[in-house]
Amino acid sequence: LRKFSKEEVAEALRLSIIAELDAISLYLQLARYSDDEKVRKVFEDIAREEKTHVGEFLALLKNLDPEQVAELKAGAEEVRELTGVSVPGDDPPAQETIKEDETLKKLSAKAREIIDSSRRLRKVLEVVHVGRGVEAFPLEEVSAEEVIKSRISKMVLLSELSTQFSIKVRILDYWIKTGIQPDLAPLVLASTKLAFAEDKIILEGDLERGWPGLLTCKMSIKGELSDWSVPGNPVADISRAVKRLIDEAVPPPYVLLVSPARYADLLKYTEKAGVMELERVKALVHEVVQTPLLSDEDVLVISVNKYMIDLVVGADTVLDYLGPSADEHLYRLWETLALRIKNPKAIIHLTKK
Repeated sequence: LRKFSKEEVAEALRLSIIAELDAISLYLQLARYSDDEKVRKVFEDIAREEKTHVGEFLALLKNLDPEQVAELKAGAEEVRELTGVSVPGDDPPAQETIKEDETLKKLSAKAREIIDSSRRLRKVLEVVHVGRGVEAFPLEEVSAEEVIKSRISKMVLLSELSTQFSIKVRILDYWIKTGIQPDLAPLVLASTKLAFAEDKIILEGDLERGWPGLLTCKMSIKGELSDWSVPGNPVADISRAVKRLIDEAVPPPYVLLVSPARYADLLKYTEKAGVMELERVKALVHEVVQTPLLSDEDVLVISVNKYMIDLVVGADTVLDYLGPSADEHLYRLWETLALRIKNPKAIIHLTKK
């Protein structure tokens, strides 16, 4: 059997409301024509139940048909203007209507909330906010020779990440008039996409703008990644990496970056110790971060000390309104950033041979 479409469900709800109103009228008439007090109370009680059903059907209809909600609101407003009679308690008090000029602020706050929850790498890095409009920022790369000094001093250009999305005009109109926030699926997808793009550029860098990522830094320390399916190997690899960082006088905190598959290897129990590999690894590093943007062949152990590596952010999660297009509103979500690797020896890059 074919299931109802959204429009057909809305039409079925309207017909159900009509049927319930007819039933209410019938039961109230029967109550008025009944001399028996008990019978009259039964009919009146059934009529009240039918009124509850009307409210239930109307609530569903409001959720399915934003245009119907706007029409109900407009009708109530006309009655208020003509008669001075207002409808109390029509909507929950928490669902206040919003002004049209507030929608951009609310959309921006929602985008920031989603991006913050989707980011992986920014959460563990020291962030330097330089403000919108800054195009470049200085970098001094340290050389750990016999005499420690700045090996390179240059300006790093910030890279721009952006994504566009659109929202139907009727969806925003519904939000403005009712105060009920819609799903905003395009905004959610665009925000998640920008968060992933940020993690990717931190790993891969932007060589055209003059800065490498954690994976592409040529001066980082390279090492061999053993078979993590063998108990004890993950701990041995990470302990060697941490020792190398200490030998290079790289200060903590240290963070381990792995793919989901390598993270799953850490969830295995070692027979002799009776604890998960993950717990043993956490005794060596400050935090373990899994990201799907890393391949199973790569593992990174890095120092997130602000004097070793930091993230320079210019424009931070900015949402701009581009204007209307047909029956949609266009938006652009963007940011500018650059990863500053001040000491390449703060990165241990383990790979499969």
